[in-house]
Amino acid sequence: MKFRIIWFRKAHRYLGLSIGVQLLFWTISGFFFAWNSIDDVHGDPFVAHQHPTFALDTLHVVPVSTAIAALQQHVSTVQRVKAVSLREVMREPMYELEYELQQGKSNGNAEHTTTHFALIHATRGEFHPPLTAKDAQAVAEADFAPEAQVVSVERVDSVTPSSEYREKPLPAYRITFDHESDTHLYVSAERGIVTARRNAQWRVWDFLWMFHILDFQTRDNIHNWLLRGFSAFGVITVLSGFLLWGMTTPLLRRRAKK
Repeated sequence: MKFRIIWFRKAHRYLGLSIGVQLLFWTISGFFFAWNSIDDVHGDPFVAHQHPTFALDTLHVVPVSTAIAALQQHVSTVQRVKAVSLREVMREPMYELEYELQQGKSNGNAEHTTTHFALIHATRGEFHPPLTAKDAQAVAEADFAPEAQVVSVERVDSVTPSSEYREKPLPAYRITFDHESDTHLYVSAERGIVTARRNAQWRVWDFLWMFHILDFQTRDNIHNWLLRGFSAFGVITVLSGFLLWGMTTPLLRRRAKK
């Protein structure tokens, strides 16, 4: 019995040592997530309330087929239109068309499609070109509520898997404001809207989330094997602790002898 207790103590000690650092990261990140509002992380308090310029349901708009035809005149390789929505963009009524673009073979790879967006003026049926840097700055300034100067406007055509603007529409513009929140607003060149709001609090959240789920590449994959392995070790460590407690508690040991 004494030998088994010594063996379990050693096993529990080494399990705790192997998983302890990650348990600490889980605790620290969980503490941060619990005590910080997700609205603040998303930058919602800094979003300006914009009153509609007009009521979309009262406008005399062109048929959707006209909007699709206008798109096809400018983009001849449209595979299919996936979705159509009507909204206000830069104080103008716009159809937003989400469509698939056929991509040719590259380096021996098979043909594939990519998703894009286009804006068509809803009352005139005219194709609206992607936003310029000046347009994107105007969209960002209208979206950001605090009084702050724009520091820079940068075009973003590609990102890394761990970028703060990952899995968002490209191309886009990154607008940086001179504000204590260190806010970057990302405006889609094709959609004409803010597609991501990133601030200092979001970046801390994202860094801790990376360690919380142990995905150091995309920071979003909660099904990776590293996380599964550490989770399994964590469960085994806790169970071994309970077992060791049961084996060393005098009352339980006396009952086991009866």
